[in-house]
Amino acid sequence: MKKQWATILAIILILLISLFAVMNVDVVPVNFGFTLVSWPLIMIILGSLFIGALVTVLIATSTAFKTKKQIKNYETELSKANEIKQTELEQQRVEYEQELSQKDEELTNKTNKINSLEKELIDRMTQSKNMDSILNER
Repeated sequence: MKKQWATILAIILILLISLFAVMNVDVVPVNFGFTLVSWPLIMIILGSLFIGALVTVLIATSTAFKTKKQIKNYETELSKANEIKQTELEQQRVEYEQELSQKDEELTNKTNKINSLEKELIDRMTQSKNMDSILNER
C-alpha cells in the first residue's frame, strides 16, 4: 500500500511539472558564467529536474553505501565480542569445574577421615567394653 501511494504521488508530481513546463515554452537566456545560451524554458525546467534527481540519487547511494559499511563493521565487532564472551565463558567453566573437583576431593578426604575416626572410636569403645568385662569377671 505504501508503494502504491508513492507511485501515485510520483505520477501527480510528474504531471504538475509537465503542466508547468508546457505553460512555460518561451525562449530564455541562460548564463553559465563562461557562455550565454538561449533555450526554451521547458528544457531548463526539465534539465534542472533531472540534475536535482541525479544529485538526490547520488547522495542516497552514498548514504546507503556508508550505512551498509557501518552495519558490516558492527556485525564484525559483534562477532568478535561474541567470540570473546564464549572464550571467557569457557575459561570460567574450566575454573569452576577445577574448583568443583577440588571441593569434591576435599569432601572425599574428609568423609574418609570421618569414617576412619568413627571406626577408631568404635574400636576403642569395643576395647573399653571388653576391658570392663574382663575386669568385672576378675
